[in-house]
Order: sequence, then structure tokens, then C-alpha cells
Amino acid sequence: MKITCLGAAQGVTGSCYYIEADHLKVLIDCGSFQGDFDVNQLNKVPFDFDPESLDFVILSHGHIDHSGRLPKLIQKNYHKPIYMTRGTLELTTILLKDSAKIHESDNEKENEKREKAGLDPIEPYYSSEDVINTLPYFYPVDFNKDIYPQENFKVKFIPAGHMLGSAHVYLEIEGKSLLFSGDIGTRKNPILLPPNPAPSADYIFMESTYGDRLHDHESKAFEDLRQDILDVTDHKGTVIIPAFSVGRTQEMIYGLKHLPPSPKFDKIDLYVDSPMAIEATKVFNKTWPDMKPEVIQALEEKQHPFDMKNLHFIDDATKSYQLNFNKDPKVLISASGMCDAGRILHHLQAYLERPTTGIFFVGYQSQESLGRKIQNQVKQVSILDTIVDNKSQIKIYHGFSGHADQGELLDWLKNMSPPKKIFLVHGEQESIETLEEKIKTIYGYETYIPRLYEVIEI
Repeated sequence: MKITCLGAAQGVTGSCYYIEADHLKVLIDCGSFQGDFDVNQLNKVPFDFDPESLDFVILSHGHIDHSGRLPKLIQKNYHKPIYMTRGTLELTTILLKDSAKIHESDNEKENEKREKAGLDPIEPYYSSEDVINTLPYFYPVDFNKDIYPQENFKVKFIPAGHMLGSAHVYLEIEGKSLLFSGDIGTRKNPILLPPNPAPSADYIFMESTYGDRLHDHESKAFEDLRQDILDVTDHKGTVIIPAFSVGRTQEMIYGLKHLPPSPKFDKIDLYVDSPMAIEATKVFNKTWPDMKPEVIQALEEKQHPFDMKNLHFIDDATKSYQLNFNKDPKVLISASGMCDAGRILHHLQAYLERPTTGIFFVGYQSQESLGRKIQNQVKQVSILDTIVDNKSQIKIYHGFSGHADQGELLDWLKNMSPPKKIFLVHGEQESIETLEEKIKTIYGYETYIPRLYEVIEI
């Protein structure tokens, strides 16, 4: 059996693993690379396999760094099932449609430049039509149910607690068992059940995003966030919270809503400025098997767990731009979560140079993202082709991550039989190496850190 690491190897994005075994060819995830120009260029590298020859694709969850290249497979004549959980199906549909709009918008701007330079126009990476053509191949399955896409090949989706519908992917093939962790969730998630412990498997591909750190306690993080919001708004400032539209935005709403009452905070206007977040919140307003019982109970009793009296959802683009001229103290929760696209860009362009502005980071920022530059307090950054001074107040909260921290990653392994090898993926080098040392010290398991495009034989 051969497994080729086509993404998320010695890096965080582009998750994709190609398995060749017993006349069977399988893809685990097909995600986009996200980051600076050089990282994004990896998306243009042709697939290291013939998509038409694949037997099927398995998707661990909907985040674009795991799902974002699926329409490219369809472009290249892949026309077989893409297996995923039911929650993942709903959210991936939303995420891919939004991704296509971004590609189309970026392509339109690029073609304007090409026209001025006398160059021929180019096609977008993929279009909305490509996404529509992808959706019929989505094949939903239940958690913890053995399925056999082909004889002598078993697949099981195990709740991962990272985002709605997210799963660990367990496989049995050629008499061997494999476990792809996908993204491992945290016990601190206010909405989702904790991830299931890792089942025993011969070989494990394990994420290591936060293998070098521990998160703050989640409830304290929400208390700190609310107090920091009050500190900024007391001085007539605006708080901007870059948040992923799917998952993190809903966690922000839910967590702030369920803090002890604060009449002062309840008078501050909160704006969710993301059409995709609005669509995703509709999905979260249904009951799902990986939600916590108290969330399901609130939904069944029509208690509206993802709404607040002072919360406003902004769908219209004109109203979004008007927020940049609104001088009232307020909170803008907007996407993208790493500040590389979406409506947050024009908010940052308007507010970043104001010392009264607070930029509050509640999620991971990849190494070369605009969000990481702002987070690192780079004095000047380029936003929408304009150089903007970064004079804002920066706050970073580690208690909100959808990824398990080092302690939770180690706990995830503790109930399993010793694997033959653990492959550490989906992390920056320092995180991977720190987690590797901890696993060796505590468990004595054999580990390996694969390189991008490396072929592993097991």
C-alpha cells in the first residue's frame, strides 16, 4: 500500500492523502492551500494522479483547507461518490459556493489587469457552475456506521468535535487499519460534543496544529473577550473580530450569549457581517448528533441559542460598507477568519489605522496570512492594494480554537493499543516537532514527519 501526502505535510493547509492499494485508489480530503502567494500557487500544481481513475473520495469535514479542491476533481472527470457525514454535506455546500465566488471575483480583477497589459483573459480556478456540478456526488453517511464502498474495504466516520459534521476517518484495507484524524476538536467547544478518543489502528495520520501549546479555559476566554470589548467601546472604539463564518462565528454568538448578564454589554451593537455566516447559522439552528445535549434542548424548545437582542446580521453589501462610517462603538464579526478575503478586508482598511480600534483574534492565523501579519503588529500592511498603517490594539485569544491543544492531542491517543507508526501532519514545524517529542516521551510510539509529496509505503 502506498500513501502520498499531497498536502498538510510540514504545513497546515491543503489536506490531501492519496492511497493506492489492492487495485483500489482512494483520496482522503482534497483541500486548498491557504497562505501567501507562494503557498496559494500550490493549488495550481496538477494532481499527482488521474482523478478519473479514483474509486472514491472521503471527506473528513468541510473546511476549505480539506474540501476546497473538490470541484477541480470534477473538472478533471471524477464522477464517483464523495463520502462524508450529513453535517459536512450541508456545510461544505455553503463553503464551496462561497469559495467559487471568491475565485470568480479574484479572476475578474486579474483579467482587468491583463486587459490593460494586452494579455488574454484567463478562467477562474473554478466557478460556481463547477461547484454545482460537484454537489451531486456528495454521498452522506451516519457517524459510527461501517460502510463498504468496495468489497474488503471498510470506512467509518467517528465524531471529531472540530466543526459540525467533522470526523476521524477509520479505514480497513489489505488487512491493515488506518486512522486519519482529520482536525481533532477540543473538549472546550461550547456547541459540539468532545471528539471521540482515537480507536486502535495500525497507522495513524494525526494533526498537530497546536502540538506546542495549551489553550486558555474556554469560559474564561469569553469573559476576557467581553471585558476587552467593553474596554475598547468605553473609549468609543470599534472591535473587529476576524472569524471563520462556519463554526467560529456561531461559537462567538453562543458563548457571549450564555455569559452572566451584563446590561452594559447588552447595549453594544454586534454585527455579523458575512452572508456565509448567515447561511451557516441556519444549519446550526437544526439539531445534529454531534451537538451537546443542552444546545439540542435549546433548539427543540425554540430558545434561539444563536441569537441576541443586540446582534445584527448584515447580508447586504451596501450596509456592510456603511459600517465603516458608523462612529458608534460596536463589534464587527466578519470573515475571512485569516483576513485574506471577504468583507473583513474593507473593514480593516477603514479601521486598522485608528488607535481606538481593537482587532481581536479568536482563531488560527496561518504563517503568511494577513491576519498573522496584523497579529504580529507589522507596522504597515497591504489591504486591497493600499498600504495601511497598523495602529490598532491587538488581542489574541487561545481559548477559542476549534483544534485540540497539546494536552488534548496527547489524551486523544491514550486509550488505544500501540500503533505501528504515527505520521504527524497538519502543523507547522515547531508544533510537529514538539508534539513528536511528547508522544515519544509519554507513550514511546514510533513517529514520522512526512514531507510534502512524499510517498509512504506501509
